[in-house]
Amino acid sequence: MENPEILNSLGLLYLQLGENLNAFQFLGNALSIDSKHEKSILAMGSIMQERGDYDAALIKYKAVANSDPNSAHLWNNIGMCFFGKQRYIAVQ
Repeated sequence: MENPEILNSLGLLYLQLGENLNAFQFLGNALSIDSKHEKSILAMGSIMQERGDYDAALIKYKAVANSDPNSAHLWNNIGMCFFGKQRYIAVQ
């Protein structure tokens, strides 16, 4: 399958089912086809964030911030990463 939108959708469905490993695979496949696929990058970042790997998640979010600086989902996740890292001043 060579369509990053379909792979992303499947990854998001697996996320909803709580099957993060399968979600990670499909989202990774979407990114291997289109390394700048914003929806997949955000979803991968959220998986990393959920696992407590805030630095890796922030790297993913930084890639999206350059192309979509007005995304509410993006800035919410960035804020929650800083909160998780207990960097409260950065959250403001």
